[in-house]
Amino acid sequence: MTDHLEAYLNTRDRICTVVRDLPANSLDAVVPACPEWSVKDLIGHVVGLPAAIGSGNLPDGDLDGWLRGIVDERRSQPIDDLLREWEGLDTAIAATLSMSDALYGDLVVHEHDLRAAVQLPDSSSFDVDIVLPMTMSAASYWLRDTGLGAIEVRDVDRVWTSGDGPIGWSIEVSAWEAVRALNSRRTADELRSLPGAGSAELFIAVLDGHLPLPQASLGEVDTLPR
Repeated sequence: MTDHLEAYLNTRDRICTVVRDLPANSLDAVVPACPEWSVKDLIGHVVGLPAAIGSGNLPDGDLDGWLRGIVDERRSQPIDDLLREWEGLDTAIAATLSMSDALYGDLVVHEHDLRAAVQLPDSSSFDVDIVLPMTMSAASYWLRDTGLGAIEVRDVDRVWTSGDGPIGWSIEVSAWEAVRALNSRRTADELRSLPGAGSAELFIAVLDGHLPLPQASLGEVDTLPR
């Protein structure tokens, strides 16, 4: 997990830089991908997760309530205090990543939720060689009992698949767009319109069941030319 730790810390540094440069009123902006959160709430979430896990505060059945509590606990804290807290959590972050890469996967998604909310998109801001295999591995987990086959992502001259079986859905998009799409950041209609082949509709239903799709477009645009 050494690579994941370095990638996590690099992502944290980018997020901290973005947030520290924001005008104060931007912290209250709604995050379109997580409409119950403000920008500051999102930061409370990404700080609070490793803090809670590192202190032994783990969910006990009510995951949604646990996640809400993490955000609520930090809602009144000044943003600079939150960022300092996060930057002091390296030991907890490393320990958590040694058990699972889910903490990093969550952060990757939320970096771009944040960037969309404050209108500072940058689709080059993630480590493709770590994030795409991690995304496809997660997809293989929630597809395991569906009988639908694997998902394939084709980005110019690179290909990633979610498993070794037959391909059920192939999409020809940028790596960044694939990460956003497979993490339920696209509407059903947007997923249907992705170039590719296969049984998109069946996979869309699985995606929506895993993590509900947005009802309205988030309006995101890939900033890298293909």
